[in-house]
Amino acid sequence: MTTLSCTMRRALLPALLTLFAAAGPALAASAPPFRMPVPALRTLPNGLRVAVFVDRRVPLVEIHLLVPGGVAQEPAASPGAASAAAQLLRAGTSSRTADELASEVSRLGGSLSALAGRDYSSVDGMFLSTDLEEGLELLADEVVNPIFPPEEIERYRPLTASMLAQFAQDPTSQAEESLWGLVFGSHPYGRPVWGTIESLPGLDREGVQTFHRDYYRPDRAILVIAGDVDPEKVFALATDRCGNWAGHAARPEGPAVPVPGPVRVRVLDRPGQAQSVIRIGLLAPGRQSPDAPALQIANYILGGGGFSSRLAELLRVKGGLSYDARSSYTILRDAGLVTLATVGRNDSVAIIVRHMRDELARMASEPPDPAEVAAACHSFQAGYPLQFQSPGALISQWAALDFHGVTPDSLDRYVQGLAAISPQQVQDVARRWLDPAHMEVVVAGPADVLEQPLSELGPVEIVRPGAAAERMAAPEPSPSTPEQQARGRELVEQAVVAHGGLERLRRVKDSTVNAEMMMPLNGVDVTLRLELVRQEPMRMRYTTRLSTAENGQILDGDHGWLYGIVFDSLRVTEADSVNMAAMKLAFKSDVVHLLLGAIDSSASLVWRGHSTSGERETDQVEVIPLPGHENERRLLTLDSETHRLVADDFGPSMTKAGVWNARGQFRDYRTVQGVVWPFYEDRTVAGVHTMTILVRSVAFNTGVSPKVFAKPQAQKAPAVHH
Repeated sequence: MTTLSCTMRRALLPALLTLFAAAGPALAASAPPFRMPVPALRTLPNGLRVAVFVDRRVPLVEIHLLVPGGVAQEPAASPGAASAAAQLLRAGTSSRTADELASEVSRLGGSLSALAGRDYSSVDGMFLSTDLEEGLELLADEVVNPIFPPEEIERYRPLTASMLAQFAQDPTSQAEESLWGLVFGSHPYGRPVWGTIESLPGLDREGVQTFHRDYYRPDRAILVIAGDVDPEKVFALATDRCGNWAGHAARPEGPAVPVPGPVRVRVLDRPGQAQSVIRIGLLAPGRQSPDAPALQIANYILGGGGFSSRLAELLRVKGGLSYDARSSYTILRDAGLVTLATVGRNDSVAIIVRHMRDELARMASEPPDPAEVAAACHSFQAGYPLQFQSPGALISQWAALDFHGVTPDSLDRYVQGLAAISPQQVQDVARRWLDPAHMEVVVAGPADVLEQPLSELGPVEIVRPGAAAERMAAPEPSPSTPEQQARGRELVEQAVVAHGGLERLRRVKDSTVNAEMMMPLNGVDVTLRLELVRQEPMRMRYTTRLSTAENGQILDGDHGWLYGIVFDSLRVTEADSVNMAAMKLAFKSDVVHLLLGAIDSSASLVWRGHSTSGERETDQVEVIPLPGHENERRLLTLDSETHRLVADDFGPSMTKAGVWNARGQFRDYRTVQGVVWPFYEDRTVAGVHTMTILVRSVAFNTGVSPKVFAKPQAQKAPAVHH
């Protein structure tokens, strides 16, 4: 198959999927009362349960395999093992190398991915229906026969460490992770899904193999397939491809869910931060609890209903204290977590927390208005079926519910029973589960401002930046002399002049770059059209296009979104904390921001000696930022003759001083409006080439509209206007 036909298949699959999903709301609007679809179901001799949903509207097939091994099953001594096992399935099998696996998936124009969660792990595939046999064989090979090569585990550690280091610099990520640990304590639900920086050096091949051996077994696994398929043929294929999969999954006895205690307050000290991230957590019931439906309604009224909810009304409309206040109810197998979340000015944090506490108390002390309950129930009944509209959503939701013992009949009764929930039931569950006497509070902000006001709520624990850095940050930079520091600053000053001068660089308030981006995708080189727009302060839109498909990332200060467009159908998701940290780092990774960030007097600049790049002599200057900005630490390589930027190394290794996980290399410099800009860039991660960017045009200060950085709302994302 040619590269072009592979690319066309890759474009066709998401296009068909997006069109199918876009039809969901229209179909739901005219549908009868919701009934959970019932699949054709069969259990193979090895215990593997196979479920098939037939849908002939599109020539696609989606595969979802759930295995009973998540973070909750990890040995206490091996945090991160579940995620490592899932991510390294693609690293090769007993019959295929990693490159061969990627090449075969690419030849089919399909996709394979794996992810670990708190309760279980899953492996997903998407292919054209005509390619089901080959696609299922590839998925089965990954799951049943992985070899976890030692060199791939060595590569996995620094990449994951780099991601966790970025994660640790984001206050939202810090607060949310800390809240899980505070609420669940030593229970496995309190562990970070990806493990920790300090646990990564101990993550070895034996530990990953052991976790796979214990939990990637057929007797408690669920294989769900949806699409244009014949059930009997699917059962035959599953028997052929998965019938030799053997063994029994371990059933460890996990610790009991902790009993809620008195109020605790934890401040994650972030000196100098202008606003604080606020999280309040309360232990909640698990999936099978009879309290779960009424608590979902209570959560919707409290803060899950968006701008119409009580928290939004209280803090945004009446108090003017916070723009975005919300709550959520995360339901797991054995327990759940209700989270109240917002951001506020440092001098208002204690007031905001007291308002939230008082609203919790009000819900527990008096029943809500019947109109509130009716609106919440109607929203759930109208919106719940939409979770099952696309094939991928249907099979992942069905498998999770089945794993937790929720049958289609009980789910139907649950949805229908929402209409019968009374205000008194909502008050009763609020009294049991939303008692502010047992809330856990986490605030990421400056402790010197927050400690005293928050102490009125309960004992305050301060987590200092030094303690966090000791656990999370890379090895300390090598010592330097005053002469090295002076030489480093001199070299960066020369680089600033070589790229247009300090004043000209500072005058760049927005930039628009149009380019071609070539990147390997499943073993095939793909060329995408790239548009990258930046605007001060901290706004960025990153857009790639291929044929009728468009994907992008939008950063607007402390808000961000990921979106995709295929055939004019738009999908938008909120950027999570990892995405936000990555986008903020990317915003500062162009030549203008790299040099301005380095010349800033708060950064230490240290000359690290001479090197060579091709035939050029170069100097290396390490940029060491102030504490709290460790993710901005970089190594700049400068041409010794022209003083231009040759390379940018970033993402310091978590285990080896002086080793960097990612690199950008620049050449083909051209002058644009007085600024010297690279028109060629190569990117590598852990020594593996990830992309080449060929710039076609660059423009500065064109008056980019702020609408470019707004959350996409219409059928099409807004075009860039100047």
